[in-house]
Amino acid sequence: MKRRARIASLAVGLASVIPLSIASATSASAAETCGSIQSITINGGHAEVYECHKPGYVQVRGWVQDTKSDGYCARIYAAYDGYGGIDYSEKACPKGTIHSINFPWRSGTNAYIYLQAIKASS
Repeated sequence: MKRRARIASLAVGLASVIPLSIASATSASAAETCGSIQSITINGGHAEVYECHKPGYVQVRGWVQDTKSDGYCARIYAAYDGYGGIDYSEKACPKGTIHSINFPWRSGTNAYIYLQAIKASS
């Protein structure tokens, strides 16, 4: 059984969907902008993530943490509107383990970011 929450740049239907905004911090590169940090919590996991953008590309950054001793790990994954693949973070487990997220730059303008609990043995 997989449990997950979703953050997306475009709000789609569910209460667990949180829109990411693009106009917050600007990095050292004038062409790169990063949105505000979004917090996602599910039973057994917590993450804080944000999107960064530069012309034609999007990147997901943040961290994920396992918050429950239940045989599951917390993991972030992201799909994109321009790139056909999916990026997965390392599984954060056991309880208390935190992993940083810094996915590669991918073509597109939006990332669809999910937090899931996945069996530790998967």
